[in-house]
Amino acid sequence: MSQGFWMNLYRFWPWAGIPLMLAAAAGAARLAARLVKLTRQAPLFKVPLAPRQEVGFTEPGRVSLALEGARFTTRFSGLGFDLWGNDGQKAPGRASLLRPRTMGMTTITMELATFDIPRAGQYTLMIRGLDEPSSWNPAHAVVFLRFHIGRMVAYIVGIVLLAGVFLTSLVFVILRLAGVALAG
Repeated sequence: MSQGFWMNLYRFWPWAGIPLMLAAAAGAARLAARLVKLTRQAPLFKVPLAPRQEVGFTEPGRVSLALEGARFTTRFSGLGFDLWGNDGQKAPGRASLLRPRTMGMTTITMELATFDIPRAGQYTLMIRGLDEPSSWNPAHAVVFLRFHIGRMVAYIVGIVLLAGVFLTSLVFVILRLAGVALAG
C-alpha cells in the first residue's frame, strides 16, 4: 500500500474513526454484559466446606469446583479434592491451571479443580487437608460451577481488543482534530 493511502485515511479519520469508536465501545459493552451474565449463571450449587459429604449432579459434563470464603483467607491452600460415584468409580479430575477468582467486597470464590461427571447422580466429595475440626468455618463453602473458562477468556480477550480499537481510534481522531500532521 502506498503512503498516499495512509495519508488519505488519516485525513478522513474523524469520519471513519468516530463510527469505529462507537462500534468498538458498543461491542465491548455487549461482551462485558455477556461476561457478567456468564459468571452469574455459572454456579450449580453450594455446600458447606467439610472433609466428606454427598453432592448430587442432575446432568453429566464438566464442572468446576470452587471454594468461597472471606476475601483474604488462606484456607484454600493445601487442599486436595476427590469425587467418588456411588458405584465406587472416581470421577476424572484435575487441578485448575488458571484458578480464576470472583471477588466481592468481603468474599472471594476461587476455582481450584475441574471434574468430568460421567453421569447424573449422587457423588461423595472428599477434601484432603480438612482434618482439624477447629479449622472448619461456616463462612467457607464449596461451590460447583458449570465449566465456563473458555468462554470467559474469549470474552475478556474480545473486550481488551475492542478497547484497543476504541483507544487507537480516539487518539487518531484527537490528533486529526487538533491539526497534528503525521511525519512522512
